[in-house]
Amino acid sequence: MIEPKNPFQNETEFTEYNTDYGEIVPQIRIEGCKIPLFPNYREKSRIHRFENIVGGFLLGHFLLMNVLMLILSEIFLFAMSVVEGSRGELPENYSSLAWEYFENTSSYTALTMLCIASCSVAVAWFGCKATKIPISHLFQTKEFHFRQAVSYILIALCIQNLMGWVAMGIDEILEGLGIASYTPEMTTGTELKSMLIDFVYGVIVAPITEELLVRGFVMKNLSRVSQRFGIIMSAFFFGVWHENISQFVLAFTAGCFFGYITMKHNSLIPSIIAHMFVNLFATLFEFLDLYHLDTAYTISEGIYSLLVLAGGILLIRMLIIERFPRSTPEQAERGLRLALTSPLLMGVLLCHIGSMLFYIAMENN
Repeated sequence: MIEPKNPFQNETEFTEYNTDYGEIVPQIRIEGCKIPLFPNYREKSRIHRFENIVGGFLLGHFLLMNVLMLILSEIFLFAMSVVEGSRGELPENYSSLAWEYFENTSSYTALTMLCIASCSVAVAWFGCKATKIPISHLFQTKEFHFRQAVSYILIALCIQNLMGWVAMGIDEILEGLGIASYTPEMTTGTELKSMLIDFVYGVIVAPITEELLVRGFVMKNLSRVSQRFGIIMSAFFFGVWHENISQFVLAFTAGCFFGYITMKHNSLIPSIIAHMFVNLFATLFEFLDLYHLDTAYTISEGIYSLLVLAGGILLIRMLIIERFPRSTPEQAERGLRLALTSPLLMGVLLCHIGSMLFYIAMENN
């Protein structure tokens, strides 16, 4: 009889991470049942169902975020009209100056980040409910120890450094072609409250909420057929979600690593910890640079370089000793080829790619 959590008999996958394939092929427990190389219509439909649920909820996340920001802008414009009505006619550029000031305040920072985090948690929560994945199942940690946590942190920092150089190279190539790449401001201002909110969100809130959404809800559902496909596809979504080329390079590569260690330990905890330290060092260097703390920056850079070197050694060791999940021929027929025909999954992908291209176009106007 076919093993429901390993129906394709793939020895390179982490069986405990898998969901019951009986949700896609109900007759899997019947004696003599075999999974053919090519899926039939019913199997395709059930695979598409989970892919479209993921796409639909991510599309909802995309639209909800834009609607909330639009509402925030409208509230601001309404407030400006009230102010103008009470104080008489104001200068033409008053609204733009006031909005620029508001963007650099801790209130705007906190409100924006609260919107992003709450949307991510809500989509992950209701998405898991819709696909019958208990949230607790995303944290059933297997064989994860302090030594491994340190190892993953160092490897993540190495990936961060290497991809930073790659991103710089891509930017230089684009500049040579006369194209200015779009890179969003990572800090919202020099106000102490804004810096503190940036730190709390970037180092604590974002890693937890992003991992819950991407490596939790998204990857868990996209891995129902193939873990390799789930890791790569969720990492790709994580990359385009940032909507700029520089962050895509880092997010995609780090996402593949985060996805792998999540599956290996059947838990989001390893990826959350590694993600936190990647953001910690990025936030630290931005803070030191913003306040021109040159000596502290130099010392931190030296420590960071040593950590990256250690991470490089550990990364090479991991690539030699451990194995990334591969797909069997049956899984390959149910992976990317089917995903490309899932309208909602491709729809949200095109939305984020479109936003990325829009920002680049705006940067070059």
